[in-house]
Amino acid sequence: MKTLFKKELQFYLNNPLGYIALVLFGVFTNFMFVKDIFVYGSASMRPFFEILPWLFMIFIPAVSMRLFAEERRTNTMETLLSLPISEMQIVFSKFLATLAVTAIGLVLTLGLPISMYALTQQAGSRIYLPEIFVGYMGQLLLASGFIAISMFFSVKTKNQIIAFLGSVIILFFLIIFSTDFAAGTLPQFLQGIFNYLSPTTQVDNFIRGVLDIRSMYYFVSITVLFIFLTVVDLEKRP
Repeated sequence: MKTLFKKELQFYLNNPLGYIALVLFGVFTNFMFVKDIFVYGSASMRPFFEILPWLFMIFIPAVSMRLFAEERRTNTMETLLSLPISEMQIVFSKFLATLAVTAIGLVLTLGLPISMYALTQQAGSRIYLPEIFVGYMGQLLLASGFIAISMFFSVKTKNQIIAFLGSVIILFFLIIFSTDFAAGTLPQFLQGIFNYLSPTTQVDNFIRGVLDIRSMYYFVSITVLFIFLTVVDLEKRP
């Protein structure tokens, strides 16, 4: 399992495409926040954390689409399944490697809170550091759920583009469940249900600096569910 984890991680770190994806994620994330930093009127990272789910919607499917689709396209799935490790270990190794890449992408954004902390200190005020720590924790939990969903679509096809588009579409609808668009189109009795199912609703607690056990349970449940579905799909293959 450790060997497979290293292999998957090295693919991203030894591949120009991995660096391009990470750099683009870091640049776009920083740009989307910095361009309106003076509009917010407060020293807070909340607008930054609110942007991340939308960027994750593209970034995570982009780095996850190859996980199993590439194995099927190159006919190496049988070799992978013949390794002396279980299907669960295979899936979990790929999941952890992708989560590590996502964490690296988040590290590239740490310049924002560091800069804001330095600037607010000079201005005689300060940003609330625990809120930032909890916010990043929430984004990692959100990312884990998105990765698990994207892995499930990757194991279903050998076409990476189909895996990417399928993941993006599902993540998009999950995100907009908590927006005004959903509130204006869904029946009243469904709005509360779909709003709860939206990952952006759950991550909002972390953005406010609140460690909500219910939200943590939501993300862990989503992650475990789709990892389980991916394992089941692998086990059904001859």
